[in-house]
Amino acid sequence: MNTGRWLIALMLVAAVISACAEDQAAPDYAARPLGGHDKVSLASFRGQVILVNTWATWCSPCRKEMPAFETLYRQYQDQGLQIVGVNIDEGQADSEVERYVASLGISFPIWRDPENRFAKRFRVLGVPKTFLIDRAGLIARQWRGRMDPNASDNVRSIQAVLGVRAADAEPARRAQIPTAQRGRRLAEQRGCLTCHSTDGAQGVGPSWKDLAGTEVTLADGRTLMRDRGYLVRAILDPDAEIAAGYPKGLMAGAMPGRQLTETETEALVLYIFSLSGVSPN
Repeated sequence: MNTGRWLIALMLVAAVISACAEDQAAPDYAARPLGGHDKVSLASFRGQVILVNTWATWCSPCRKEMPAFETLYRQYQDQGLQIVGVNIDEGQADSEVERYVASLGISFPIWRDPENRFAKRFRVLGVPKTFLIDRAGLIARQWRGRMDPNASDNVRSIQAVLGVRAADAEPARRAQIPTAQRGRRLAEQRGCLTCHSTDGAQGVGPSWKDLAGTEVTLADGRTLMRDRGYLVRAILDPDAEIAAGYPKGLMAGAMPGRQLTETETEALVLYIFSLSGVSPN
């Protein structure tokens, strides 16, 4: 390796080592809220616990973790948790980012930072990156890459900073556990049962009874098994692997509203499997 490459490698290592450390004060940082004009600072949330996440629309891991952040936000907002998503897309109009956020059903604040000043202030490389900031403004923990808010270790870290006992959080946690019963309620709420029967009768779409585990022929000629993975994909992106005989756009239009969270999707899949009397595992 020549000298130039060594210097570049050392600079990258130094940048990672010098990244904002835990137990030190979070940098002074402010950005413009999505759709707004006046900047808002992290300091304005002093006294609350902040989970700040930097992300971009082109980042696949970012898209996968955002619904879980929304679930976390709803669960702990009343205990003082504030989540801020800092979008770093360059040249994107606010309207495009707004559509992206709306498609995921995100309600926590989104800030725009197309110049990516966040990276300089927090000394980070790449997205996603997440920081947990306590009520005193100190960095309690950080995650590089995709964070799983449902992982027990991460939940304990957030609860500890919030001052929430695990026993106090248990009822809210149980409410997030996917079950077939919750899947049925969700199917009713989203209008799924107006198109798919549960007794074997043919409707606009195939009956969900005994559907799981069967084969399906796609519009492109491929044949796939309706296993857990296929059903998850069919729910989250209905037109990606559309069945033969269905016009493109039909299924996406049949499920309006925000995109389902991971927990909701899992509950719906469990319900479909329960109608076939088989296990998704």
